[in-house]
Amino acid sequence: MKIINQLLNKKDFIDYLESKHFSRGVDKIILHHTSDSIESWNGESSILDYKKTYESKGWKSGPHLFIAPEGIYLFTDMNIQGVHANDGNKNSIGIEMVGNYDIFFPSGCIWENTELVLTSLLKKFNLEIKDIHFHRRYNAKKSCPGKAVTKKKIREMLKLC
Repeated sequence: MKIINQLLNKKDFIDYLESKHFSRGVDKIILHHTSDSIESWNGESSILDYKKTYESKGWKSGPHLFIAPEGIYLFTDMNIQGVHANDGNKNSIGIEMVGNYDIFFPSGCIWENTELVLTSLLKKFNLEIKDIHFHRRYNAKKSCPGKAVTKKKIREMLKLC
């Protein structure tokens, strides 16, 4: 599995997205959470651990982005179909928010970066808030992106930007 493994700040992400040529159609964004805690996150070491985990499952790619406390990691090239949401993989961008959001909605840097990424991708692909899907839609056994993350809350939070 080839990954980009590049950490970007907000400005760098916007610049990257604006300059990126897309050779595939994107009609949805799928939001995930990592389910492990932010406290257990180790930056690039964690990224490489996820790569190993996905490879051990036989995956050829993974999600496209990881939203971490330190910034936005490019993981799978967004021109490649990711593996992250079963039937939802086709024509989607997969975003992993670091942390478990079953009890609390993401906050601080995680939400700030997620909000920037979501609004930037919606604009780039001419999508609407309704085009943001949750992993649990494609796998009923998952709470992903967390029970505290609801469509209503996402709509409310994104209207603030």
